[in-house]
Amino acid sequence: MIEKDMINIQKLVGDITEGNLKYVDYYVTENFGIFIPSVGFCEYAIRLQHTHPAYSFVLFFSKEQNIIPVQIKVLTEHYLVTAMAPGVPHEEKETDNFTRYIAILISKEFYESIYLNYSPKSPEKYFWDQFLVEHDIMLDLKKFMSEYESKLPGYQNVLDALAITITHQIVRSILKITSKSDFITDKFEIENIVDYLSQHFGEKLTISALAQIAKKSESHFIRIFKKETGQSPMEFLMKVRLDKAKKLLRSGTKNITEVSLQCGFSSTSHFSSSFTKHTGITPSDYQNSYVL
Repeated sequence: MIEKDMINIQKLVGDITEGNLKYVDYYVTENFGIFIPSVGFCEYAIRLQHTHPAYSFVLFFSKEQNIIPVQIKVLTEHYLVTAMAPGVPHEEKETDNFTRYIAILISKEFYESIYLNYSPKSPEKYFWDQFLVEHDIMLDLKKFMSEYESKLPGYQNVLDALAITITHQIVRSILKITSKSDFITDKFEIENIVDYLSQHFGEKLTISALAQIAKKSESHFIRIFKKETGQSPMEFLMKVRLDKAKKLLRSGTKNITEVSLQCGFSSTSHFSSSFTKHTGITPSDYQNSYVL
């Protein structure tokens, strides 16, 4: 992790260490950050009565989660989101299975400057306040992640613009200033499957089961999935599993067999051969390059 990223993360999250983030994917700028528990709990999130200097919004991929009881009706084509104001003590309960979510942290000054476009009053002191956002926010969130990772020329300006756009979407959703469009596309349906694969990557998954979740025939599902992602469902699942395995190997907290089982491979040998084929290096050599 580069020093600038850690400074930005601490400005948003609080007194957090790089070690606390070993299971978390993060994408940050000075005033805006996205954090996704990838293969385990964020150690800062489960710290008792921790606080954030920034506004925190947790977007759940499914209402079936074990962090809070759902108190509002979750509409089709919407995500459930909770809001937490700066300085409010809270914690995430550690359970046997972690809930995959997207935590969006927005600096106090930045969020309140956007909020002023809609109300002269200050935002409420949110404490697990629940609201809905439309699925199209995910497109901008993923653009932000992609820009952060690619770091193409001009990426910082693009990240700043996307942070403004996403923050406006959140404020509008909290204040119930929403569009009336009921338009649903294949893109959103496939996004749901992509999110499902990222949550259930360790389970035995089949094309038939995924097609049923998408409510499509197997042939149609395969066709639109490849159209939207450029890969077949099983090729995409392999990439997800290997990406998760890399994160676990880098953390140094699990051995090769444990990583293999957690990431859904049928055997350690299958994992090793798949990992070597796709990365050009064995899992052991990859892990040793990070933990030694």
